[in-house]
Amino acid sequence: MDVDRAAGATPAMAQWFAAKAEYPDALIFFRMGDFYELFFDDAAAASAALDIALTARGTHQGEPIPMCGVPASQRDVYLARLVRRGFRVAIAEQIEAPAAARARAAKLSGGKALIERAVVRLITPGTITEEALLDSGRSSLLVSLAHDARQIGVAWIDVSTASFETALIERDELPALLARLDPAEILSAESGGLGALAARRAEAEDVPAPDAARRHLARVFGVASLDAFGAFSALEAQAAAAALRYVERSQGGSLPRIGRPVRQSETGLLVMDAATRASLDLLRTRDGSEMGSLFGAIRRTVSAAGARHLAQWIAGPLDALEPLRARQAGWQSLLVMPDGVRAIRTALRGVPDLARALARLSLAAGRSGRLAPRDLAQVRDAIAAAETLRAALPSACRDAGHPLAADALALDPSADLAQLLRRALVEAPPQRVGEAPSIVTGFDGELDAERRLRDDTRQVIAALQTDLATRYGVASLKVRHHHQLGYVIEVPSGAVEALRAFPELVLRQGLAAAARFTQPELSDLDRRIAEAHDRAAAREALILDYLLRQVIAQQEALAGCAAALARLDALQSAASLAQSGRWVAPSLTMDNDFTVEAGRHPVVEAALPPGARYIANDADLSPDRRLMLLTGPNMAGKSTFLRQNALMIVLAQAGLPVPAATARVGLVDRLFSRVGAADDLAAGRSTFMVEMIETAAILHQAGPRSFVIIDEIGRGTGTRDGLAIAQAVLEALHGQIRCRTIFATHFHDLVQLGAALPRLRPCTMRVKSWRGEVVFLHEVIEGAAERSWGVHVAKLAGVPDGVVRRADMLLRAAERSRAGDQALPLFAGLEPTPSVPVDEASVWRDALAAAAPDHLTPREALDLIYAWRRKFLGEGVQGAVENG
Repeated sequence: MDVDRAAGATPAMAQWFAAKAEYPDALIFFRMGDFYELFFDDAAAASAALDIALTARGTHQGEPIPMCGVPASQRDVYLARLVRRGFRVAIAEQIEAPAAARARAAKLSGGKALIERAVVRLITPGTITEEALLDSGRSSLLVSLAHDARQIGVAWIDVSTASFETALIERDELPALLARLDPAEILSAESGGLGALAARRAEAEDVPAPDAARRHLARVFGVASLDAFGAFSALEAQAAAAALRYVERSQGGSLPRIGRPVRQSETGLLVMDAATRASLDLLRTRDGSEMGSLFGAIRRTVSAAGARHLAQWIAGPLDALEPLRARQAGWQSLLVMPDGVRAIRTALRGVPDLARALARLSLAAGRSGRLAPRDLAQVRDAIAAAETLRAALPSACRDAGHPLAADALALDPSADLAQLLRRALVEAPPQRVGEAPSIVTGFDGELDAERRLRDDTRQVIAALQTDLATRYGVASLKVRHHHQLGYVIEVPSGAVEALRAFPELVLRQGLAAAARFTQPELSDLDRRIAEAHDRAAAREALILDYLLRQVIAQQEALAGCAAALARLDALQSAASLAQSGRWVAPSLTMDNDFTVEAGRHPVVEAALPPGARYIANDADLSPDRRLMLLTGPNMAGKSTFLRQNALMIVLAQAGLPVPAATARVGLVDRLFSRVGAADDLAAGRSTFMVEMIETAAILHQAGPRSFVIIDEIGRGTGTRDGLAIAQAVLEALHGQIRCRTIFATHFHDLVQLGAALPRLRPCTMRVKSWRGEVVFLHEVIEGAAERSWGVHVAKLAGVPDGVVRRADMLLRAAERSRAGDQALPLFAGLEPTPSVPVDEASVWRDALAAAAPDHLTPREALDLIYAWRRKFLGEGVQGAVENG
């Protein structure tokens, strides 16, 4: 809406217009008493998104004001729904108490008390810190981009855990990086290159110049120069500064604790493009579900932070031996400890999310009113879990050189802080200050005294009620508290006239069956109780602030403890997989090795019903046989085998165990998966075009250390075109790129390439014919498939019997017609070869033999007769029907 329409607005609506002018792209949650209200276009959008009633409140410039609202007590529930739908929400709070507003108005010669309001928080998908709005097991990243003509500086922050990383990439590398990060929000001045994530883009504010960006970052982190943290490029500094400014604005001018920026380019990562990640379902399936993904199949973590840590390993596999061997040594050391895995699982089960609690507390330290006592309790409980875990680990874990030494030492952040929080806080503090007591009785004498004064007054009220009932002769007189009038006398309506005789009583409210009076003693009591309550609340707030400052003083040690808890949970998850003996630590090398004995697909195996057995398969792509040409029918397991081995790479280079008897993996620099494709109608691309684009990406980017899985190249076009493309791609992978490849195809003619391509090894899916039925054994064996068994698969899919029989008849005829054909030339061009004349009598003998008269329906029998008439008499179906 046009915020210039503010002319003539009421004072309260003028505040709303001011907030909307400052945050025009956000919904304004405008606090009015016990509700957050939305107006005009905001109200229409929110009512539709939240499925709540759209009403009207007052008028503006002669028109009703559309309005909807949500209870303040249920704010986070509604905010979560709005954020999930992609809305940005600005929270406009009442920043002064009603009593303060009335006192201020009284000084203005009787002016009306208008409570001051201001936006204190901008909630966007990438800047969420509130516990109720976050997905506990998933990172919430804000990505910022700074472009030039050739490169992009990228910075990403997880405000909820304080992680901060940057990278400098080429423009064509952006889709792969975004696919790995899966950001909640993207700050970018350009929309190009974002692909399916374009809907998560937020318009970036002015990106600072390089020198200004460096100065801003140095000031935020308290260093003389950004060079203290590494050699950041100008684009990285600009992206990082823009991200920090956006976060600061979203938090009402306060910047939460953010870790120092780390250049991601300093560590080697396995590169996977967006198409590869989508085809492998690493963290989530294409419908967004964790179930059915690699992460869902292997996750054995017991804490939210551990789940996020494990997800980061899977999303960002490494291409560096030493850190991978360190991870392997970490979880393998748990297996040799007596009860090591169980001890960690017991200590961590139910542990609070320390990293996210610290992020919220750092914000509370920068802005009053944001402190959640429950976050202090989460720090207390997380330290207790760390102490329990530290005690459960053998003392040898703290020795220098032990794989868990750094984590074991980090589990002891501050014994004094732990003792202080245990002594001070109640077992379950409230979410907001003042909702319930947060400090235990006995911790602070002054607070206890104020509480006694406040609480003992209740006994005074009871005694005063008895006295007043006797004094005024009304036995049913009650002393009650009214939220506007304070303490009042409430009597039945029949006693009103009798009480009018007492001049100190003032009738304030008449009800259907009762009346309420104020009285001087009650007014004085109300004042004394309010003061005692306020003094107790102020004292408790002062103690909570002291506890907060003690936590902030130890936040670096606590952050280290949080990281150790998350890492140990991820390590025990890996060890839990390996405990069964069916998952092993792969042998990692820098050679071009890849040999797996009895490998299994982790997701498919996890989905099997109890008692079902997965058919394991070997894979050998050692240097002298690095290209596997895999043939076989559909439904026999080719695609599963391809993905299974790609997932072996991901697991091995995440430092995790793999589902196999043994495995030897030479580290891969790039992993490509071209398995399945769908059209992209929005971009005007057919299925075949998408397939060719993905194939082009492989041929341009793959190198000798890459690993490629390809399924059915060329199937989306004519047979001869498809075969030609498949052969050319196969030759390029073998002779030019020379990478490890599994190439699945239905073009059985390609098997003949083995004579010309010495590193090619033909394999096929084993199929067995039994009593007229075809059995898929899901085993990979050396050799080539004799046929594709497509007609059999059509039968399994439920294609009508008549159509299946007709297809089988046509297939037999085609096979006979090709029986004398020369093989398709594989090296001399793809020119058509003369065909051998078809033996018509033999074709129709086969057709008659395939017909089963006892099982034909009348319609199927009639269809056969029509087919024979067309063949021998040349009649059309319509003519046959008309003459029938």
